[in-house]
Amino acid sequence: MIKRILQNRMSYLSLSFALFLVALPLISLGSAENSDTLFWLGFVSMGIASAIPPIQKLATRKKSS
Repeated sequence: MIKRILQNRMSYLSLSFALFLVALPLISLGSAENSDTLFWLGFVSMGIASAIPPIQKLATRKKSS
């Protein structure tokens, strides 16, 4: 399933964008309400969202001989 998502450019960019959209309010709410759980959930979501495009590049690049 993950490989199929990484092969379709629109899929992995949409997933990354959705994770960013979720992460920003979670970080904001976590900071405002002193909720470590919300803050770290948003922080991890942002980290995953920012890692998806480089992982896709590495996972689907063609190997030259």
